[in-house]
Amino acid sequence: MKFLTICAFTVVLTIAALGAACSDDGGGKTLTLDEYFQQLDAIQNENDATFATQEASAEEPAEDASGEELAAFLRDSVTESADTLRDTGSKGGDLEPPDEVADAHDDIVAAINTAADALDAAADDVPDTLTIEELADGTFFDDEALNAAFDGITTACNALEAIATENNITVDLACDEG
Repeated sequence: MKFLTICAFTVVLTIAALGAACSDDGGGKTLTLDEYFQQLDAIQNENDATFATQEASAEEPAEDASGEELAAFLRDSVTESADTLRDTGSKGGDLEPPDEVADAHDDIVAAINTAADALDAAADDVPDTLTIEELADGTFFDDEALNAAFDGITTACNALEAIATENNITVDLACDEG
């Protein structure tokens, strides 16, 4: 199995989350609704680029990698994704959203942080040794808590997109890509 498949799975799961975090340029002022969604889109693009860079720079394990090396590879990859999500949640937490999206914003930040925690737990659950077949089958990602965490991101993301639509703001937070 190629590492790209593992990365692609993690990236697909996190794309909705990536579009949901943003920063307010450090000014501490509440943004307009248009500004808020512009920053969401900009941060989504930035985080997509981060994941693409991580995927492109990751070296696949050797065909003859030991079980310990395969386990470490998977654990490190998942942890790196969790770290990226955690950074996204932090940026989102720094934002002063307008009243119209305050609750939905809080929900997406909480969902992102929950997903990062779920990824950390998945990394912790990786056994000390893996076979290439175990790495390829992806069962480590078929976890109820992990699935629920990413479903929470999708729900919160869709709520944000609905607010944008109600206010005639065109934005694509890629909620359905997860």
